[in-house]
Amino acid sequence: MKRKWTVIFLGLFILSVFVQAQLSRNFEEEFLASSSGQALMQVYAALKSNYLNDVNDESLIQGAIKGMIDSLDDRFSYYSDPEAAARRNQDMSGSFEGIGAVLSPLNRQSGKGVEIINVYKDGPAWQAGLRRGDIFVEVDGTDVSDMTPSEVADLVRGPKGSMVAIKMLRQGEEEAIDFLITRGQIAIVSVESTVLDNHVGYIHLTTFSNQMLYDQLMNHLSQLKEQGIQSLILDLRDNGGGLLSQGIQVADAFLDKGDIVFQRSKGVTSRLASADPEWFDLPMVVLVNDNSASASEIVAGALQENHRALVVGEDTFGKGVAQNVISLSNGGQLAYVSFEWLTPNRNSISEVGITPDVYAEDTRFPDVVSLEGQGHPGQVIEFSVDGQAAGSVIVGEDGSFEFVSTGKRAQQSEIQGEAIVDLLSDNALHIAFDTLNTQVEAKN
Repeated sequence: MKRKWTVIFLGLFILSVFVQAQLSRNFEEEFLASSSGQALMQVYAALKSNYLNDVNDESLIQGAIKGMIDSLDDRFSYYSDPEAAARRNQDMSGSFEGIGAVLSPLNRQSGKGVEIINVYKDGPAWQAGLRRGDIFVEVDGTDVSDMTPSEVADLVRGPKGSMVAIKMLRQGEEEAIDFLITRGQIAIVSVESTVLDNHVGYIHLTTFSNQMLYDQLMNHLSQLKEQGIQSLILDLRDNGGGLLSQGIQVADAFLDKGDIVFQRSKGVTSRLASADPEWFDLPMVVLVNDNSASASEIVAGALQENHRALVVGEDTFGKGVAQNVISLSNGGQLAYVSFEWLTPNRNSISEVGITPDVYAEDTRFPDVVSLEGQGHPGQVIEFSVDGQAAGSVIVGEDGSFEFVSTGKRAQQSEIQGEAIVDLLSDNALHIAFDTLNTQVEAKN
């Protein structure tokens, strides 16, 4: 297996050298020869020289970069500022320095307001007493009540051993609670597993944006085999993808032959990876939903078209393109679409996705109820959904109110790597379980 991956990574290295060679060309003369390029420089000079208030060079330039990417009208090409790029690099490395809590938007529509949806056992946040459901109010004296999870994460993360002061709202408490937490080294575990009835193994891959994913997967597979599993459900629901190399390695772990993925770049189609003989050979199904994207679709497509596994769930997202990511001199990163990937049968899934062999609707998450309106300042308005109390809100001084109810979240384990599942409430998982058992019985 190592020999094949040496060839693949050598190819990726050559591609990287080619990209860097292209970027090393001097485009300054070409840029300044363009009337639009000259206009951009004129705008910058005018704002620097004559704008009424002082301007921030960094803000102007970052705005220009973002505007350039926005002009592509391509949702898969983007610019990450230095802070976001640093956080992304930390996440991909498999660990970061922080408090060990999983953050989520309180308002799923606006993406703002941040609550904790899991606290890892024995981590800094767990030891300090933070709980699932706590809502961020302040971090080191900064009001974060209207920030996104990424923005709050940037403030919460910091060097191991340093302190961070956090103020949290907790249900049942009248006033916010203060916490002083010593940051630690937090491992990012992107694989969760457990054993279901009938010796069925269950593995959930949460992301492919982790360089340690394949190693973590192999450890879990080894542990599950020791526990006597006879078949496997590979859950890729809500996995938006990540590193192409990890997607290829995961697909290869379950294949002993056949192609894994092809790439098309400027009209030229070539094989990117094929399987090695070393593989995990138990019967399996792959579980997907409409948020399974990119590397998740590579794995699902490779296992489906090589007749290795049935795919159960919903049509996947349909992200059939891949990006080059380059580091910029200011610490930021540019990700731009550079090629399209194709399934082993050379099918494009862009805007289409992978069609499951067995359709199963994902019913795990309740509908979000979001309401805005007017009332009398200070008025308490109570809401009910289908006859059940959903909560209340106090009308603000301006006479407006906003109410968001997200419903009960699925339970998560405090122990990293341990999956908690419920076959009774998880419709798609239940169908995958029955499909797999039927498949095993047919072979016996």
